[in-house]
Amino acid sequence: MYQQPENSNDNSLMNDQMGHTTDSYDSGDNDRSELLLREQDRFLPIANISRIMKRSIPANGKIAKEAKECVQECVSEFVSFITSEASDRCKQEKRKTINGDDILFAMSILGFDNYIEPLQQYLIKYRDFIVRNDKDIKNIDLKDDVSDTSSTNQHEDDSIQ
Repeated sequence: MYQQPENSNDNSLMNDQMGHTTDSYDSGDNDRSELLLREQDRFLPIANISRIMKRSIPANGKIAKEAKECVQECVSEFVSFITSEASDRCKQEKRKTINGDDILFAMSILGFDNYIEPLQQYLIKYRDFIVRNDKDIKNIDLKDDVSDTSSTNQHEDDSIQ
């Protein structure tokens, strides 16, 4: 049988009803908010899930709150499943950053082969887009630097005359 510690505000460890070791320094509302924070950290935002779901139904269609929550849990679990496998690969290779190739590798290991080819094509296009935009941004920055320098020189020339 569980016995309450004499000082309920101490930092000693105790077992909860499920047998898990928990920190006993605080209870009540704080436990509930920690649980909610963990859920918020674990799940993708419901607004994003809802927006994606609405795209696949007619404009006048409605989606029940329970359906949105169910899909939210499923999608979040799927992402965690894939990410966990990708993370394992990174740990084996002594890397700290998961990249797109790690995700594709994880999906193939876990049997999601049908998604690999379209995602590879998307990843290639995405990387090309990033490279092009980086070059464009650098060109814009250089043009701004050149025009700033030339306009400064023009003002200096005007003041000399």
